[in-house]
Amino acid sequence: MEPKKDLLRGQWPFFLIFFVINFTGLLAISYFGKDELHIYFNQHFHARFLDLFFKYYTDVATTYVLIVTLLFIIWKKNWRHFLFLGGTALVSSIASSLIKRSLFVHGHRPTHYFELKQVQLRLVEGVESQIPYTFPSGHTVLAVILCFYLCLQAKNKWLQVVICFLMGLVAIGRVYLSKHFVIDTIGGSMLGLFFAILGYYLIWECSNDKLDRKIIPVK
Repeated sequence: MEPKKDLLRGQWPFFLIFFVINFTGLLAISYFGKDELHIYFNQHFHARFLDLFFKYYTDVATTYVLIVTLLFIIWKKNWRHFLFLGGTALVSSIASSLIKRSLFVHGHRPTHYFELKQVQLRLVEGVESQIPYTFPSGHTVLAVILCFYLCLQAKNKWLQVVICFLMGLVAIGRVYLSKHFVIDTIGGSMLGLFFAILGYYLIWECSNDKLDRKIIPVK
């Protein structure tokens, strides 16, 4: 196991960009209001290449990257890596789903929300509209956990910045596709950060040597 490091000092690009993105989102909500912000973003920030990009990006950058990363971990890494990323992602996804289906069961996605208000949104062709369970954004939860893990692996600080930027695009994409409001992505970010830090101290920094065993033993 690697020696323990100060988390904030070692991962400062992650925490700095995380704070900037979410604080900017909160400022925008405070200035415009939740509804007005979504309408303004929907009507003024769009392009054909962005339609095509975000149509696929948010799923690829979360679900598919998670699967590929876990497969690589099984092949090359140890149980500490697998349990930290896989376990944290699983528990946070369950928590996100429970929150959506219990505390915010009546929260509608932007498409249906504005349809009820008779406000027409610009929608991306081929993207299925959804009705319930908008808060928090599950994609953003996974994006934050993936970003946190990949930044732990990246030694170069500029590479960490690039990873954070790519994962930040997931939150932007969820709003762009009108799958979520900005506040949903902020909630997802906070939930993802909570479980990432929890997993870090419970699993990543755990002194149990069994966690350092290879998943596939080298013969």
